[in-house]
Amino acid sequence: MWLAAVVVVASAVSASSARAQARFAPVAPGCPPDLEVLVERPWAENAGLVTGDEVALRATADSGACTARVAGLFEPPPDPSRLTVERPRVLFHLPQLAELSGRANEVDQFTIGLTPGVDASRVAARLEPLLPGAQVLTTAHVANRTSTTFLVVSRFHRAIGLITLVAGGVFLACIMVLKVQERRAPIAAARLVGIGRGLLMGWTVAEAAILSALGGLIGLGLGLVASRIINAVYQRVYDTTLIFSRVTGEMVLQALALAIVLGMGAGLYAGRRLFALDALEEVGR
Repeated sequence: MWLAAVVVVASAVSASSARAQARFAPVAPGCPPDLEVLVERPWAENAGLVTGDEVALRATADSGACTARVAGLFEPPPDPSRLTVERPRVLFHLPQLAELSGRANEVDQFTIGLTPGVDASRVAARLEPLLPGAQVLTTAHVANRTSTTFLVVSRFHRAIGLITLVAGGVFLACIMVLKVQERRAPIAAARLVGIGRGLLMGWTVAEAAILSALGGLIGLGLGLVASRIINAVYQRVYDTTLIFSRVTGEMVLQALALAIVLGMGAGLYAGRRLFALDALEEVGR
């Protein structure tokens, strides 16, 4: 079993000289025997560490160093809150971590997995009396407390999206009005020869919906390409597997539905303006 710890508890030597200094670090009495750790991959690559190397670990800045063998590297889980954190994380065997830190039978936090269907709130309420001084929280509550910044950013993006949709709808309505205005004479002639108003209105609305759907598909294509570029660039910059931009099937359906609805609305608006004009007068022009 491996237990995660930040280097506040066990700090390795500097990245530039990790391998060189660790091999000659003095071993303090009381170090766990056969101490081994897992080191997160991005930091290990920057420090030049590979499996089998030795590093010097300290429980505190002024305590003696213990030599530990790097048993392997692990890929840190994608976490946006840790993108700019420079201190590496290492994984210990639980008994060795307890002995190294001098905190046997002590934990800061632990996670309990529940079987599907179990009410997490009820379990938390029953556990708190059994753990004096401890606070039992559901994962949803912890996520809400730690993701306030991201919720603000999400609302900001939603506001930008709403403004973009409104602006796009107005732009589409203007284009359709201009296109219909260019066809005033042919449409007026069609009305005079007996083509029904409903058919002409339906054609106008259908044309606007098709044009809007095509524009939506082009926009989705550009958004998909931009999303992949963003992920490729920032995953390389931060050396992480975190997904910075995502285009889901739900987003695609929503975008197409909104495009068609906006197109139909613009076509209806343009058609009503057109049919408010006198057909004979338009043909006379």
